[in-house]
Amino acid sequence: MTNQKSFLPNKVATELVLRAMRPEDSDAVARIYLESRQHHFPWVKHPRLADFLADSRGERVMVAIFGNEIVGFASLSEWDHFLHLLFVKEGWQGYGIGARLLEWARQAVTEPLELKVVLANVGAQRFYDREGFVRIRKSQLARPQNVTYRDGRK
Repeated sequence: MTNQKSFLPNKVATELVLRAMRPEDSDAVARIYLESRQHHFPWVKHPRLADFLADSRGERVMVAIFGNEIVGFASLSEWDHFLHLLFVKEGWQGYGIGARLLEWARQAVTEPLELKVVLANVGAQRFYDREGFVRIRKSQLARPQNVTYRDGRK
């Protein structure tokens, strides 16, 4: 019998669907954004469900779906090649969902993709380092402090 730990990553890799966010997706996406910020972003004071719509206004949002469940999303500001948001639902990290969303964003822009990561978010920094992004700037005056990354592959 196949162990679910070894089986699920392969299943997610082959059956994960990426598509543009639809209006009916906004509640599920907003919940992923809120829960992740509540659990992992202590510098965000009083996050709310409504924050997602405000924070992604004017951006192109792609959702990752496994089965019938939205398991992640990315929000891209195309005009300046800036990946504003990339979030994977709690419990779904480590299955390649973030990498697939990142690949979509890389292909959606014509210039090297850029993004910012709060310095306290060490896990995200490791992810982007592994994915070939290069640190180009560190902002110690910003609150919270952050680092700007540029795609080193383009």
